[in-house]
Amino acid sequence: MQLNWLAVIGTAVIGFLLGWLWYSPVLFAKSWMAEMKFTEETMKAAMQKGMAKLFAQGLLYTVLSTLGLAVLIKALGSPDACKGAELGAFVGVLLVGTRMLNGSLWEQRTVKLQAIVVGHEIVLFVVQGAILAVWR
Repeated sequence: MQLNWLAVIGTAVIGFLLGWLWYSPVLFAKSWMAEMKFTEETMKAAMQKGMAKLFAQGLLYTVLSTLGLAVLIKALGSPDACKGAELGAFVGVLLVGTRMLNGSLWEQRTVKLQAIVVGHEIVLFVVQGAILAVWR
């Protein structure tokens, strides 16, 4: 199976940037921080301690999940952006989302926090599925 590695890496970077936007003040940063019980001070302290390492790890995990989605799209065939988005939604909702929700039960996360975190994953896989289906 031949994958377009430029598409995989490019789509992963786009997905990583989507995460940056999702957890930025433009969208859900304040709600997420409140639900996680983070303050501006704790976030600044975390940034000084080693945020670069966390970002690098996050990018690596995004690349790996993008690779997995790319393999599925290649194997199953998604002829257009809509079909790619559908496959991404399937993965995001029924595989990743439900597993995250299961873990959230035991972590006793609030419904609001679950919606923010799982919502990000679903949107991420939908967007990436659409991109990967057309960027061959």
